[in-house]
Amino acid sequence: MYKMQRGISPWTLLLTAIGGIIGSGWLLGPLYAAKIAGSGAVLAWVIGGVLMSIIALTFAELATLIPLSGSMVRFAEITHGTFTSFSIAWISWLASLMVAPIEAMAALQYLSTFIPGLVNLSHEHPQLSKLGILVATALMGAMCLLNYYGVKLFNKSANVLSCIKIIIPFIIIAALFIGPFSMHTLHLSTLIPSHLHATFKALPEAGIIFSYIGFSPVIQLAGDAKNPQKAIPFAIISAMILAIIIYSLTQLAFMGSLSPSDLANGYHHLSFKGQSGPLAGLLMNAGLLALLPLIYLQATLSPIGTALIYTASSARINVGMVDNGYMHPFNAKTNHHGMPYGALLVNFIVGMLFFLPFPGWHQMVSFLVSCFVLAYLIGPISCASLRQAMPDLARPFKVPYYRLFTRAAFFICSLLLYWSTFAIISKMMLCLLIGYGYLLWNKGFSAFKTLDLKKGLWLIFYLFSMLIISYLGRYGGMHILKGGSDISAIFLISMISFQWAISQTYSASQSAENFNYHMQSLKG
Repeated sequence: MYKMQRGISPWTLLLTAIGGIIGSGWLLGPLYAAKIAGSGAVLAWVIGGVLMSIIALTFAELATLIPLSGSMVRFAEITHGTFTSFSIAWISWLASLMVAPIEAMAALQYLSTFIPGLVNLSHEHPQLSKLGILVATALMGAMCLLNYYGVKLFNKSANVLSCIKIIIPFIIIAALFIGPFSMHTLHLSTLIPSHLHATFKALPEAGIIFSYIGFSPVIQLAGDAKNPQKAIPFAIISAMILAIIIYSLTQLAFMGSLSPSDLANGYHHLSFKGQSGPLAGLLMNAGLLALLPLIYLQATLSPIGTALIYTASSARINVGMVDNGYMHPFNAKTNHHGMPYGALLVNFIVGMLFFLPFPGWHQMVSFLVSCFVLAYLIGPISCASLRQAMPDLARPFKVPYYRLFTRAAFFICSLLLYWSTFAIISKMMLCLLIGYGYLLWNKGFSAFKTLDLKKGLWLIFYLFSMLIISYLGRYGGMHILKGGSDISAIFLISMISFQWAISQTYSASQSAENFNYHMQSLKG
């Protein structure tokens, strides 16, 4: 079994989490959140952070228990077998490798102020031009090269970039509050919206959830971490708290810095000069030209730093899928630095393909969020399943009241998936079908004998139920389910699916055997 180098310190892991969270969402999210959620935009960032923290804590327990590279791939394999594990692994892999293209798009969208040919602004949302796609591809290639030269170089580059990504936001926030911020355009009483429909819609569509999913590289890099039992919960919890503070203050400063003319047609039609790079546009309009080099430095380094982190973590998912027999062994081939160059190459090629159906940041973010949320279902499921099957295992970190906590996390995942809209959910289902086709092509029809399909029937029931509710619901659907009936239906489906999934957990002896098999890579 493949074994990684444990060279990432707890502080590097924390900076990795922060670097993954503070990316293009900070640069572009405030604009889209204001347009979609209006006065509820600040509240949306707080709600999104709290919801994702609940989900993240289930992974903190699992990753300290199973500190392996690409560990998200292995959780479901231990508790529910091949079908469930492959479904989660496939969608998690697709989501992770899409982050680098998204971050490259964000950097080029800001840089288009100086190089207009990079982005096409004739559409409702900015899209990369042919030149932009070529430059974005070159940036992704550079991220692969940095990771190719190993953990030590990753540590140094990720640490420096993450520190810069923390410092600059606080400088910009302070400048906006001291400069153009005005209570005349922002009344605190309006920050609590009269209805929450738009606020919830903004969570996936404005890039809010996308921003907070940055904790996931910590899970994928667990096998590379020193003292992962303490480092992982420390990194996840600290990073999420800091992120909620940064994003909420940024949104508040952004909205308070808008002029009355910017809001002449309301938040949904918000428009101002330079909005393709919204924070830079506000600074420019406020006459704070001295800070423009700083914001453009952040616009370049912040997305690139996040892309660098996800390029590393997504390669670990490939390695986990090789260990589980889902991918070709080429993906686990390593160089003398211990880095899986096969996975880096495969992910680079597949990542480029996503520029074709999703040429803009806003389009790709909504799809990515639904994929990540589906992958995160396995956190609460496996957490509760292992507590039930192997209660005596020493757990360095435990979520409190796990029966209630894990069910709440599962329900939150369901809500986030529903808010992604029917169009996005249907596309995600198509990607899953493509994945099943790949599995059959890779392993042949003999794979049916080892799929453990019975233990994955709950997932099939859940996916089709969510698709139907989404179609009938009010987020991109037919608006047949409304007035709270859609949320009630999702709660019912979530509880049925969760209980069904727990009932299909492997026996204690089989779970222990699977657990010990995967933990063998920690020996020696």
